[in-house]
Amino acid sequence: MYDRGGERGLALIVALWGGAILAVVVMSVLQLTRADARLIRGTQDVAELNAIADAAVNMTILAMLGPPPTRPTINTGPATVTFAGVPVQVTLMDESGKIDVNLAGARTLRQVLSVAGMDPGQAEPMAEQIVAMRTPASGGAPFSSVEALQRVPGLTPAVYRRMAPMLTVYSQSAWIDPTYASLESLNAFRAFDSGADAAWRRLVEERTRSRGSTQKPSVVLGHAFTIVAEAVAGDVRVTRVAVIRLTGQPRSPLLIYRWH
Repeated sequence: MYDRGGERGLALIVALWGGAILAVVVMSVLQLTRADARLIRGTQDVAELNAIADAAVNMTILAMLGPPPTRPTINTGPATVTFAGVPVQVTLMDESGKIDVNLAGARTLRQVLSVAGMDPGQAEPMAEQIVAMRTPASGGAPFSSVEALQRVPGLTPAVYRRMAPMLTVYSQSAWIDPTYASLESLNAFRAFDSGADAAWRRLVEERTRSRGSTQKPSVVLGHAFTIVAEAVAGDVRVTRVAVIRLTGQPRSPLLIYRWH
């Protein structure tokens, strides 16, 4: 926990960071007004929506850095963030509920592959191959993204599509946090983790409405998050995806892994 001096310092950093984010938003608007008049209207629409999507992501980050009672909930589906009169659908997901492909053991990866539809006889050697490909001592290197798994020999596109939503390279943990995990991710741990099994059963009961929904978790400092912002105007649609980590450190409260 922070002491009072640390809390004041963090509050100052958050305020300064908020000012920086607002400055980025303002610059986005200025860039829109300076768009080259020679561009065709469709290109202008895309440029405007890209700037609006960026603004929505920045506004979401600012809200995440706010006081705990005002931080947005996560893993609950899209919320609407309006900027420049355009509603943007923003989804916020905690990466700690996913399985880190660079840290999970072969047993866990085998379960993931099986859950994704691979035959158990094929899943075991495939899991060992993934571990070898990420291990420097075996001539490999850590996967830079989940998409890089598509280069694993023998991994079919169908299996990859089913397993990709369960995976991450950002959680920095060999285990998942059941509080933030999906049914599919929990299913990969159920056989050897009682906490994951209990969380899986609870989530199934909630989805079948045999029990009331528990309170959804909010933002936690130290975790990594994926923010997906989708802006639509007429027949133009753009999507911005950002992966960040809230460090909880006053001097550097935010790390950006991806922004595309």
